[in-house]
Amino acid sequence: MNEHSDDGERQRQHHQPQELFAETPTATDRPPESSQVAEFVELEQLNKHNSPRASDATAAKPMVEAMTREATLDDASTVVVDPFQQHHVKIEYDGSRFSLKKLWGFVGPGLLVSQALLDPGNIESDISQADTSGYQLLWLLLAAHIICIFVQSLAARLGVITGRHLAQHIRAQYPLPFATIFWLLSELAIIGADIQEVIGTATALHILTTIPIWAGVIITAVDSFLFLYVQRLGVRVTELVFGLMITTLAVCFWVEMFLIKPDAKEMFKGMFVPRIPRGSIVQAVGIVGCVLMPHNLYLHSALVGSRKLDRREETREDAIRQAMHYFRIETSASLLYAYLINMAVVVVFCKAFELLRAEGVAYVASLAEGANVLSHVLGNGSKYVYAIGLLAIGQSTTMTGTLSGQYVTEGFWNMPVKPWQRVLITRAISLVPALIVAVTAAAHIDLLSEIINVIQAVVLSFTIIPLLKLQAYAEIVGPEFVFGRVAKAMAAFLMAAIITLNAYMVVSVIPLDSAGMYVAMMTVVVTYVAVLSYTVMFPLRCVWSRRTLVDRAPVWLRWLFGRATLSVSTVPS
Repeated sequence: MNEHSDDGERQRQHHQPQELFAETPTATDRPPESSQVAEFVELEQLNKHNSPRASDATAAKPMVEAMTREATLDDASTVVVDPFQQHHVKIEYDGSRFSLKKLWGFVGPGLLVSQALLDPGNIESDISQADTSGYQLLWLLLAAHIICIFVQSLAARLGVITGRHLAQHIRAQYPLPFATIFWLLSELAIIGADIQEVIGTATALHILTTIPIWAGVIITAVDSFLFLYVQRLGVRVTELVFGLMITTLAVCFWVEMFLIKPDAKEMFKGMFVPRIPRGSIVQAVGIVGCVLMPHNLYLHSALVGSRKLDRREETREDAIRQAMHYFRIETSASLLYAYLINMAVVVVFCKAFELLRAEGVAYVASLAEGANVLSHVLGNGSKYVYAIGLLAIGQSTTMTGTLSGQYVTEGFWNMPVKPWQRVLITRAISLVPALIVAVTAAAHIDLLSEIINVIQAVVLSFTIIPLLKLQAYAEIVGPEFVFGRVAKAMAAFLMAAIITLNAYMVVSVIPLDSAGMYVAMMTVVVTYVAVLSYTVMFPLRCVWSRRTLVDRAPVWLRWLFGRATLSVSTVPS
């Protein structure tokens, strides 16, 4: 290792907390980082009596000559250190100030994530909100999107700093049984979202062509597989297609909003004057639950890996900070864009229901009947505009659901298959059960949507805890990016608020009309609290320093949580 590199390493150690090196081997020969190869992490034995580690000469090899390393966990599974081997968009760091040209290079991940906030399930929630509370909860819808911006920015932050997405971190940090529960819950949330998306797309096809819902479900399944080929055209083309889909929905509802002429005074009052109508608390909690989607956290932390940053030693920290800054801007703009579309849906149906009530016309506030409501108020052509927007967003959200399932499955199980095989397997995991449920329960979609929202709320609690917890460890994100005291306090408050709101929503939809239901409720609550407490209190399985993988827990605690020593396996790149 050259003198400059040694000096740099000594300087870094001088500024880092000493506890980082308390149990870490004292190797300081860290190979220089390359802009062409992502940073590798050397995995070392945790037991003090393990075999000698690799020689300094091997450790000092340039990154371009390094070997791909995998951690072999106690269950014999492996975790690949570098998950993003194909970078699609190269971002050069030049130290310049903000520029729209540089921002354009980061546009895309947030746009894909925003699709989930506009899926057919959310549109149905918007229609229900318009019927039960009118304009009065628009402020809460805006607040929910702002909270979502903060949470999604944290997911992107984790992916940018560590180069690993959330599913990979959870799989590495928690024991196999617990990680398996995480995976099953995540897949359940994705399947639930797929059910709503498939039903929404089938409903749009029914409006446009009058084919039965079950036939629309089958068509949706087929064209979802065909649409997967868009990914082969590259990440920028894929992002462009998704952007066109969401813009189609925006144009459809903004046109109808201007045609229906809503009450502008009530609309702006609803956006900026907080108030909750009597009897709308469950509806209010549901609004927050529909916007914060657990699989979106996995998706966002993985999508940012499509941007290859300049990770050379002299630019690494500045390049990461710049990327986080631009991703925050892109995420904020994308999710506020989604809010404007959701707001348009609420406003359009608020005015439509108001006109129907004035005329004494009976109506049903649901996704399927939305076309008939608009057709009565704006004319027959409006239902086709509604259906086109619903079809566009239904198609795009089924694809983002596929991407979420792909990253979740890969992250938890490190599936060694080709890209098209990954897509086929993950699509089968998430879509096939969705089709079965959608075909058999299409007549009870309202009840089904309520159940799905409860599932999403439960899964979100188990997803957001690791997301916030991981970034509180300097050994994982680095001392320069670790949460400070204020950020930790805000994260803890956010975690508690989301868990409380979601728990309230779950309890509110369960009928307590017998002693048996009370017993079942108490059993569910105790189990829920116990598992959440385990998730919060469980010490992280292992932490990454600059070049080492170290278990910080004492021996007795490792034994208590069923841990075993990590071993090292290297495979030539």
